[in-house]
Amino acid sequence: IEGTGPKGRVLKGDVLQFLKAGKAVISKPEISKPAASKPVAKAPSSGNAELPFLVQSLEPSVLRHLAQVELAKRSVVVQVPATRLVQLVKANRGMTVDALAARAIALALQQVKVEGNGVGVVTDGSKVAEVAGAASASVLDLAQAIKQARSGPASGRPAAVLAGENVFTPDTLPDAAVVVVGAPYASVSAAEASAAMDSALNDLLGVSTSSAQPSKQASTVIDVRVISNSPTVASALAAKIKGFLSNPELLTF
Repeated sequence: IEGTGPKGRVLKGDVLQFLKAGKAVISKPEISKPAASKPVAKAPSSGNAELPFLVQSLEPSVLRHLAQVELAKRSVVVQVPATRLVQLVKANRGMTVDALAARAIALALQQVKVEGNGVGVVTDGSKVAEVAGAASASVLDLAQAIKQARSGPASGRPAAVLAGENVFTPDTLPDAAVVVVGAPYASVSAAEASAAMDSALNDLLGVSTSSAQPSKQASTVIDVRVISNSPTVASALAAKIKGFLSNPELLTF
């Protein structure tokens, strides 16, 4: 459009005149497509670097959890009344819970159909050593035999092994039943715990209750766990061991 205004400026009349003269063609500028981006080459990485950080950090705990789940499938746990057992050990110097447990295991093996009847312990080198005289020696001699076996080399092929918690994994279980005897602890019923909490709350608030019942002394118990590839053997051994440990006087010959 040629402008007729001062200094060649385009006026309104110039535009109208241009439109009357013919159709105005407005060309649309072509929109250029962006060039295809080239894939960025990834830097080579090591195997562990490709794993998320959380997976790397949680992996050991996950494996431990899976191991515990697998052991739980092969385990039978019983709660043993142990007040008399603890009193017996305290009253006799040199007697130990492990000695009474080994005696109970030896007697239980005589009543459960398993291959062999020897009792072993875990040595300082994480091996298994059989304890001599588990069913026949005196309990005091048995305590000494257990101490010697734990500091000695691996020996024998016992039918059951007295071990601590977290000693074995599913991959390292011996060809024997594993018996884990926990530490004694106090146990109260739900009703006794509730009554104790009510009494403590009343004391805190300064409320006197005329019908207060004398508190019972908490009983002592021990958890015994039997791990075996045979659920039948685990259940039978756990029941027999519980029976013997519940009557510790039967074990002190």
